[in-house]
Amino acid sequence: MLEYTLVVRKFLSDKDCDSLIETYNKNNKIIDDSCGYISCPINNSNLNNKLNDVVKLYTDKFPEIYYTKDKWFLNEVRVKHFKPKKYFKGWHSEHGIESPLRILAIQIYLSNHNCGTKFFNGETIKSEKGKLAVWPAYFTHTHKGEPCPNNRDRYLLSGYYSFDLKK
Repeated sequence: MLEYTLVVRKFLSDKDCDSLIETYNKNNKIIDDSCGYISCPINNSNLNNKLNDVVKLYTDKFPEIYYTKDKWFLNEVRVKHFKPKKYFKGWHSEHGIESPLRILAIQIYLSNHNCGTKFFNGETIKSEKGKLAVWPAYFTHTHKGEPCPNNRDRYLLSGYYSFDLKK
């Protein structure tokens, strides 16, 4: 597995995943045709409590992250929906000119598929309903999506831990 990557199977229950998809389907969506997905910001107190656990899981495994000079927090949490035959095709990292404060990417797969997130080093995190993956936002974890061979809708939750300029 890639260094500084945390993967937790069954981080969310099937019921939690289904509930997030249902919430997504009821809310206004933001279309991003350039990336092939439709997204919806999520604000759910049960989910927020569960996501707070992610920090503890990650820092227990990688305590050196606490030595960053500045404080950081979770932001930009949203459900992403990839319609059949759509996926994030291009290699990318989550840190760049438009997102210079991101330090960690978080992804939770909300549906099962025979595909996943492929990293530049050749490793893949398979899409399994409820699985959590957290990795550094930097070029060291350049990745892209894989096409779903079954041509099904795919749902995932993503967010970013970013430096907080206000603190």
